[in-house]
Amino acid sequence: MTKYLCCGNIMSDLVIDAKGNRSDPHIGGPAFYALAGVRLWTEDCRLVCHAGADYKELYGGWMRDNHLTSDSVRISAEHCTQHILQYGAPDGTFTWSSRYGDQNLGYLKTKPEEIETAITADTVGFYLAQNTDRIFFEKIAKIKEKHNVKMMWELEYPHEEDGLRRVREVISIADMWSLNLTEASLLFGIPREKEEDIIAEIMKMPVEMTLFRVGSRGAYCVTPTQAIFCPSIDIEESMDPTGCGNCSTGAAMYAHLEGFSPAEVVATANIAAGYNVAQYGPYPIFSEEVMRQAHELRVQKTKKDNKKDEDLQ
Repeated sequence: MTKYLCCGNIMSDLVIDAKGNRSDPHIGGPAFYALAGVRLWTEDCRLVCHAGADYKELYGGWMRDNHLTSDSVRISAEHCTQHILQYGAPDGTFTWSSRYGDQNLGYLKTKPEEIETAITADTVGFYLAQNTDRIFFEKIAKIKEKHNVKMMWELEYPHEEDGLRRVREVISIADMWSLNLTEASLLFGIPREKEEDIIAEIMKMPVEMTLFRVGSRGAYCVTPTQAIFCPSIDIEESMDPTGCGNCSTGAAMYAHLEGFSPAEVVATANIAAGYNVAQYGPYPIFSEEVMRQAHELRVQKTKKDNKKDEDLQ
């Protein structure tokens, strides 16, 4: 029985920061960071993915330490995907290269049928980073209708040809949506500095909630009628931003499906990102004490920011 599923790619990352410092390889990937974002708040979550034969060696300890099952992880290749991430671009973006190549990543893509297999009677929603393939989304639509579950979609590849038209063809199948400032600027053809114009376009999208991430400044929770901003929330000194978008997206899915207000949703997302940025890879152990501290911070932050919320109706 699992309430929240985090589905899709996992991968190990070697990070080169803007100063040329290189990290050791560490575990990560969109679905895994989203899992960490949910796990900060609840143990009732599950990873759904394909992995390499080195999964147990790389990920098994973290999963065990955080009381999570690997029952929905399928071993389908020799190696888990590993990427080299190079930061330092002026707009905060990064470039990447794959150690094992695109074919290995292709072996490990999660299919709709595998998401369906992981759904249980108490599942309410799942996270997935995915492009705009119509056949894929048609299968997802049937699964959602059959099992009465909701989808948090993190947009991939906003730069693809005719991207906005393709997004509009499938976005109504999702219930929640997440994208960052660079992706939104590319998608809508609006300069990055015109955030209010971008938000106005996001509000038109047929989803219940969008997590609109604006980098180190924070994020907005956008609904069809309002946009609530929350600044970034520091837990410890910032070390590595890799996976913060995925982590905050998973946390936002959890908060929205728990019935939280938009202010609570975006605070929940930013707190999760704050834990994620404090080290290379995901936060190591979500103990009861860490979860209690995160809960208290969310209550404190939401009360404090209620007076500052930006309502862009």
